[in-house]
Amino acid sequence: MWQIEVGTTTGKVYVTLIVLAFLALFLGFIPVMQALPPRGRRALIALITFFAGLVFAAEFFLPVDKKGENWLSPAIDPAQNTLQIIGAMALALGTYGLIRLHLRNIVQQRSQWGYSVVLIVAFLTMGFFSVWKTLAEKGELRQTEFLQKGFTLLFDNMLVPLEATMFSLIAFYIFSAAYRAFRIRSIEASILMFTAMMVMIGIVSLGNIISYSWLGLPIEQTAEMEQNPFSLRNIGYNLALPRIAYWILQALNAPVQRAIEFGVGIAGLAMAIRLWLSLERGIT
Repeated sequence: MWQIEVGTTTGKVYVTLIVLAFLALFLGFIPVMQALPPRGRRALIALITFFAGLVFAAEFFLPVDKKGENWLSPAIDPAQNTLQIIGAMALALGTYGLIRLHLRNIVQQRSQWGYSVVLIVAFLTMGFFSVWKTLAEKGELRQTEFLQKGFTLLFDNMLVPLEATMFSLIAFYIFSAAYRAFRIRSIEASILMFTAMMVMIGIVSLGNIISYSWLGLPIEQTAEMEQNPFSLRNIGYNLALPRIAYWILQALNAPVQRAIEFGVGIAGLAMAIRLWLSLERGIT
């Protein structure tokens, strides 16, 4: 039902008819939306959203056969392809809006319009080399030395270092903001600060230097130390800063993170249901 052999003449005819039908439906949908009152538009959008989400929900909950599929399973791939097409159209629309905005800044010479020039030049240059590189990898265009050098210069030598620099700056600002906002005013805050310092020192080279070079603690646990867990050497081995940091991350931090992720998952499910039923104010 959902699979069409596009290699045959009959399949091409079916695909053409389906595309024309969707195009006609879309063109007819625009005047209907304009003719409806605002409440009718919201109701129609909510109805379409509900049925679109119902396809994926029903495919997940309906009983399956021995192959792990039901009668809706073949429809999931076409639906996901449709979502990719919609995403590509949204990306094209966003690109058009971005170029239009910055071209207007350049033409009207608004404040800091030079940044708009840099953005458009960088966008067009990187887009040109990226498309050329993709087509060359598919064999539709010729691979040249100019293409290889240009793509390497833009991507490996410019884009990757710029992204690393951006994330480094973000990490620095997050750390500085946390330092300014954090105040030791209670026992809980003191424990948090002490734990954070132990982890930060333990996972870097400073923890190894303090534990093994300065204090001379054992680096490895021997069989004798395992047999005598309360011996001074075994206690010293477990009190090394890297071992303490590892224990905090594995025994304390990991369960807390799992609990937080579980709560975030439940909240995400609740938000998805609200979006599916069009209960959010941004939709209704």
